[in-house]
Amino acid sequence: MGSTGDSWRSPLLDDVLRGVRLRSSVLFRLEFSAPWGVSIDDRGTAFYVVAHGSCWLHMKAEHQPVRLSAGDFIVVTRGDAHILRDRPETAVVDFFELVKRHAHGKDRVVRAGGEGRVTRFVCGSMQFENGDTNPLVVILPPLLHIKATERDARPWLGLTVKHVLAELDSGDIGMGEVVTRLVDILFFQAVRSYFEENADTAQFGWLAAVRDQRIGPALALLHGQLDQPWTITSLARRVAMSRSAFAHSFTKLVGEPPIRYLTRVRIHAAATRLRSKDEGLKAVAAATGYESVAAFTRAFRREVGITPGGYRDGRAGASLKPRL
Repeated sequence: MGSTGDSWRSPLLDDVLRGVRLRSSVLFRLEFSAPWGVSIDDRGTAFYVVAHGSCWLHMKAEHQPVRLSAGDFIVVTRGDAHILRDRPETAVVDFFELVKRHAHGKDRVVRAGGEGRVTRFVCGSMQFENGDTNPLVVILPPLLHIKATERDARPWLGLTVKHVLAELDSGDIGMGEVVTRLVDILFFQAVRSYFEENADTAQFGWLAAVRDQRIGPALALLHGQLDQPWTITSLARRVAMSRSAFAHSFTKLVGEPPIRYLTRVRIHAAATRLRSKDEGLKAVAAATGYESVAAFTRAFRREVGITPGGYRDGRAGASLKPRL
């Protein structure tokens, strides 16, 4: 992935993958018989595992629907409103209203629709740890679709999906926790596959920025040296660009200005340290580029909505509990 001259690329992608932290919750097991169609409003990041059959997914912001098949894994990464249905022309109803009217049976599967062909899938929600500060918010496409039907599909997809479905059918103790962990693995693998498949061809977005011979090294500097007092001027100088040209190119490729991106990466790194390491606030602040605890606290609270101490104590929000 990348040429030998792009030495910054692998460490940069590794750093982003290390930062993948999720709180997943499997909410529903569904069995819909044609005709059926549901709309899902903006309710946060959603995922689907198609267990049987096929259907169409239509992102309301896009023109063309996407066909989903058995074994596919799909993530609506930014929680955009979308539609699922058996055929592109089928009328739709609100998903959550439909689920309320169709209580699940003893096997904990919600059934709805008509008398036609059956589509079964598992769906649920994901929350990125550290919320909007996670760099993945600007890196990933609105729809992450890993197809099971492609000839070069990776074996991990089929194996993990089978494990998810077998665990759901087992009813064993701890089933919910096992399934949510498997979904987290699916997501991590899906992100890695997205990087591998697009790193050398992306024409726009973050991956295209990584490929760029000047913006790519700048991203590597930001991720690899968070403790440095970076400014647009100092970054531009390091990659031999004028301040204005660098700011314009960075924003165009990455999707947000350099300092805004830097703040996101710093706060994400700080939040990870707060939850996983026994460090004082002064050490965390210094490691992530803040001159004082007061400056760090102000920035953290502005981005996350809670103080660093409150976040460390676990008051940033409990994980969703599975309702299988």
